[in-house]
Amino acid sequence: MQPRRRPRLLCLMHLPPPVHGVTLINQRITESAAVAEQLALDVVPLRFAASVGELGRFTVRKLARAVTTGVSLAARLAVRRPDAVYLTMSPHGGALIRDCAYAALVRLARVPRIYHIHSRGYADAFRAGWRHRLGAWVFDDAWVFHVGPQLVEETAALADPDRVVVVENGVPDHNPSGAMAGSGRAVPRVLFLSNMIRSKGPLVLVDALALLRQRGVAFEATFAGAPADDRTVADFRAAVAGNGLAPHVRYVGPVFGDDKERLLAAHDLLALPTWYDTFGLVLLEAMQHGLPVVATPVGAIPEIVVEGETGFLVPTGDVAGLADRIEQLVTRPELRRRLGAAGRERYRAQFTFAAFEQRLIAALTRVVQHDVERDRAA
Repeated sequence: MQPRRRPRLLCLMHLPPPVHGVTLINQRITESAAVAEQLALDVVPLRFAASVGELGRFTVRKLARAVTTGVSLAARLAVRRPDAVYLTMSPHGGALIRDCAYAALVRLARVPRIYHIHSRGYADAFRAGWRHRLGAWVFDDAWVFHVGPQLVEETAALADPDRVVVVENGVPDHNPSGAMAGSGRAVPRVLFLSNMIRSKGPLVLVDALALLRQRGVAFEATFAGAPADDRTVADFRAAVAGNGLAPHVRYVGPVFGDDKERLLAAHDLLALPTWYDTFGLVLLEAMQHGLPVVATPVGAIPEIVVEGETGFLVPTGDVAGLADRIEQLVTRPELRRRLGAAGRERYRAQFTFAAFEQRLIAALTRVVQHDVERDRAA
């Protein structure tokens, strides 16, 4: 009996650096033993920005690397001919045009395409005119994976709904003992853990914390994340100083690995008042430590946070509403424990990395087999 042939996937994947949600997920896929057992991956790394601050900026180095990557892709398509190409596409600016060029090479080679959408912005990017025609051509007959049902609208005007699949993300469990986080201090600690980009909401959170101080609510807050080049950190520091928050708020820069786990374990709740997120992996990382979360109902976040059960969702930019929810959690330790425990259980039931691996493997195997059988019958 001959061994089963694993489907061969040529993967164009954004990998670290810089470190953010998409690159982390992709790196974990490439390192997954479960994925390797079921699928034969040939990875073409997409690495164009060395830091968060370089994202969205044009450089000659990026252009040269993009051309080199395109040549490598064309060679692989010609020589190895995979069963399908798996591409994590960018939705903005020159990166979008670059990835469309890669997708065009794959389509012209008549190889099935799978686009895994980890970002928002496709509906706007391909809304009208030549861009819409380009998007319709690039997405024609392609499979599209979304990270949550709330994101399907992003490509509704481009993709065949019968070729759209929802594959929710997951993260490894770095707290297998199930220990519940908590600072163990009389003054509860609030954590912001994300890249220090304006759209993630750190300045909104500072305004909410200033309001809590006006109300006489005691807290400590830690902001952790890599700085960008958009003056967010400078404006954050000015807001902290201007609101007299320096004794209560600190910024510790980017944290990774064990340092991040220790930071999560030493806080009592996580706040992420983002207004342009897609999934929010940090919410899962907080939930696995038993931290209740306060976030906004954008992207697939409502799929993660159950309002009033594992945390709270407040409208984007609602400073007073954010302050109200944080105050509830800061002043009511029994509520923190109840929501944190429910969040831990929701993570374990739905959002572990093992569950994500199985969802992804099943989806990739199914869609590749579908197209192989279709092409045989044609």
